[in-house]
Amino acid sequence: GVSEITADHPEVQAMVEEAIKSASVSEATLSPEIYAEVLQGAIAELMKKNKDRFPGAPEKGGWVVDNYPLSVDHWSALSEKGLLPDTVVCLKDTEKDGVCILHRAYLSNKDEINSKILKRLTDEALEKKEEEEAAARKMQEILTSVEEQSLEAAEERGEKVILPEFAEDDFPDIPEMEIIKRKIDLFMHDWQTVESEIKQSSLVQVVVLEIAGQTPESLLNETVLVMEKPFKYHGWELSAEDLDEEAEDLAAEEEDEEEEVEEE
Repeated sequence: GVSEITADHPEVQAMVEEAIKSASVSEATLSPEIYAEVLQGAIAELMKKNKDRFPGAPEKGGWVVDNYPLSVDHWSALSEKGLLPDTVVCLKDTEKDGVCILHRAYLSNKDEINSKILKRLTDEALEKKEEEEAAARKMQEILTSVEEQSLEAAEERGEKVILPEFAEDDFPDIPEMEIIKRKIDLFMHDWQTVESEIKQSSLVQVVVLEIAGQTPESLLNETVLVMEKPFKYHGWELSAEDLDEEAEDLAAEEEDEEEEVEEE
């Protein structure tokens, strides 16, 4: 007959482990409608005080939304309520396989990650010691008393578990960072999808900034420059074609004036 599948079955355990990994990466997200409604209410409250920011301040605008969910449905909900922003800024780390953001993520979760690293290293050391002890027991029959004493002394010394040091520009591939790496991969995948949707609106400016080598202040300044650029006057050098076109316009104006004089 068919053998009974229990919770201890390897395939069941593998499925559970994969489900736990997926759950640890994904975050609970409210529905697009709720996000849009809450944001609409917050902006309405903001607009009541907008004119008081500085003399001549416009009633609309002046708001920033951070970490808005990356999904087409959430973006569409904003569009339906007329809440599309003027500028969408995406911070990315593409240099050296994203080592900058990995290092920052490690520092932000240092205690938790170090605890996991220590546990893994300790478990590995204990497992190694158990294997050595098992091998030693097999050899006991042929070991001399002197050799036994030497072996016991070596075991008593043991190995001290030390946390590895991570250089800022060279982050190692360790299991404890796997969840963070998966979150980054998920973000990049979702961003590509949502970016395509955002670019369908010609009124929204998309800006992608590299965070490697930047400070929060420099990123803020760069973002402000990008946001203000459309509102600034930009002069340009007249080309030969521009000069010819201007000369033609002047000639046409002179002809019109001459015709008006003749009519008078």
